[in-house]
Amino acid sequence: MQPWVYIVLVGAVAIVYALRLPSRAKDDTADKQSLKETEAALELYMADIERDNEKMLQLVSSIKQQSQNNRAALQEEIAGLRTQVAELQKSSLLLDARLTAEEKSLLQLSAAYGKEAAAGKAAAGEAASGEQTAVAEPKPKPASSIKQRYPRLFELHEQGKSIDSIAKTAGLQRGEVQLILQLAKQEESV
Repeated sequence: MQPWVYIVLVGAVAIVYALRLPSRAKDDTADKQSLKETEAALELYMADIERDNEKMLQLVSSIKQQSQNNRAALQEEIAGLRTQVAELQKSSLLLDARLTAEEKSLLQLSAAYGKEAAAGKAAAGEAASGEQTAVAEPKPKPASSIKQRYPRLFELHEQGKSIDSIAKTAGLQRGEVQLILQLAKQEESV
């Protein structure tokens, strides 16, 4: 080969290399631009995440505050309900004692009535055996002592009022009204 061919080849390589250098510089500029755009996008993304985190923190703190308020309100309501339960228990005990006293007095009246009825039957038996010609007259039933004690209650009952209405009007408990009516029925059946 001739020496001038070598020179041409080396010159061609130098030209290609020289042309290639500016394109690398352009590629670096494009890479730098791309890197800047990526950094800007990442910064925007981070700012969005930070805003979302702030909103989330505010939401969590408001939920926590609301939960604490609800808990305090529920505790107050529970305390009120406990007070009501205690009052109702006291009232129930007083009512039980009152009913027990009423039942005792009614049992005493019933026992006294039973003794009077037995004495009346014995006297009627003696009169019938002593005098066979005399006709034994049936004794009229004595007026119910319960009806005498609670005339307003029985008046309302005869008018067809409900037990709740009678209890409210008479100032008694519903159970008391029911007990009095049942005892009156028992006295009438004796």
